[in-house]
Amino acid sequence: MEVENARSQTQQEFLRDAMSRLEMTRAAFAKRISVPEKTLDKWLAPANTSDARSMPDVVWAYIREILHWDANKS
Repeated sequence: MEVENARSQTQQEFLRDAMSRLEMTRAAFAKRISVPEKTLDKWLAPANTSDARSMPDVVWAYIREILHWDANKS
């Protein structure tokens, strides 16, 4: 997946892919993006559930920046 095309994925796919690419657990990823684990869990919840919350645009951008930096660090 190209970082620039991240918005074509669902929020849950984007977050799971980011955690996988960064090789981070939920706890480590939540800490890296400076949100409580509970907030990350709500972003990861299926969209059709009462626990689901939309991720702010700034968080999408922040995670894309982290992925871009990580991909270019070597």
